[in-house]
Amino acid sequence: MQRKMFNLVLNSKQELIVNFSKMTIPSVSDQRALKRYVSDNKDVSSVSVIYNDHYVYSTFGNRLYSMKKTAKAGLNIKMQSSLTHRPTLSYVVQVNPETYLKVYFKPFRFNVVDNIGYGYITLFDVVEIGDNNKLLRNSLLSNRKEHQFTLDDVEFFVEINPTLAVKEFVASRYVYLLLLFIFCITCTFLLSEYLKKIWVAYCIRRNTIQPYLQPIVDKHENIIGAEVLARWITKKGEVIAPSLFIPYIEKKQLTPLLTQSLMKQIYQSSLMQQSQELKLSFNFTEYCLFDKNVYKASLLIAPHCKLILEFTESAPFSHSNVKERMEQFHKNGIFFALDDYGTGYSAPHYLTEYDFDYLKIDRCFIEQIEHNLKSIHVVESLVLLAKKLQLTVISEGVETLIQKQMLEQWGIKQYQGFYFYKPMSLKSFMDIFRPY
Repeated sequence: MQRKMFNLVLNSKQELIVNFSKMTIPSVSDQRALKRYVSDNKDVSSVSVIYNDHYVYSTFGNRLYSMKKTAKAGLNIKMQSSLTHRPTLSYVVQVNPETYLKVYFKPFRFNVVDNIGYGYITLFDVVEIGDNNKLLRNSLLSNRKEHQFTLDDVEFFVEINPTLAVKEFVASRYVYLLLLFIFCITCTFLLSEYLKKIWVAYCIRRNTIQPYLQPIVDKHENIIGAEVLARWITKKGEVIAPSLFIPYIEKKQLTPLLTQSLMKQIYQSSLMQQSQELKLSFNFTEYCLFDKNVYKASLLIAPHCKLILEFTESAPFSHSNVKERMEQFHKNGIFFALDDYGTGYSAPHYLTEYDFDYLKIDRCFIEQIEHNLKSIHVVESLVLLAKKLQLTVISEGVETLIQKQMLEQWGIKQYQGFYFYKPMSLKSFMDIFRPY
């Protein structure tokens, strides 16, 4: 600690030379700069200016005087200060041929060391300085009042008392207990997060999260397909809203496991035997696209229906060969839809860079078309764009007859929304679905 105090002051030598290289008798601006240097250096008590071998200024009390003093660069010790009557340590820097700066150190404080023993500084084996610069022994060579030295002449001593050290440790135990408490809380949190993820994955494998189907209808309101949604069913039969668990599943990258589970439950149901013309769409992510188990589950379902995988990305694609992977699915009769188009990361370049078969217009545009002219223009433009790109348009969020009639007028032939059906269990869907 004390050596660092020395070094901080000594390392400012070049700063002093640069800032005061042209100084003679300090001007007002020079005086301000010197005071600023003192305030910025916590280990410096004051600075004196020696010009042409005369003291001409001191930041201590702003006193101007012309006491004659031959200056020599380096470290100095004065055995007794005229102000404090204690030893003072100073450091002299020559900033130009006529001007020297004498930087005074603040008194050394060994209070931290003294908690576990005692500390002091020895200069050339004859001068010992303790806490608050209290003079312990001061017989300098030749008995001069001021003597120059280098850091090679300085030794730092710390005498450690084991009893005091133990007492200091015990006195500070609360800090360690606090750190231990924080460590335990952190470990508990991380463990609970890990166990929570394991538990959610277990629930997914046990089919606690079940497929709910929201029908997709044509212009005659015949059911032609359905979007498979996830619903968490409790032991009491209560349905937990997806907004309470889907974000967590996406955050923990459990989406492929959930998608595989939903596909497996659909595949094992009798729905697969009712119609090969039924369109079944599953929400999909980039993680699902490269998951081997999801790919295998897709290959099982595809021969029994028109399987549509809806990309609902909450972030841009990051993998370099998404397009190639999509082509692999396409070769096995699997289709892709760009879900919630016009929101999030579904930018237009997705339609040019990747091969989609369906475009789903987000409900936020549909719910405003009855009273918002801008929404009308947006939907009309999206429909025209889809026709140009030969994409089939499915409109989500249809809740009124007027909305359905307006969409039908613009050429949209497939709809999904509460006006027709709400999401329902697999059994309920099979009760109302009639192949045609």
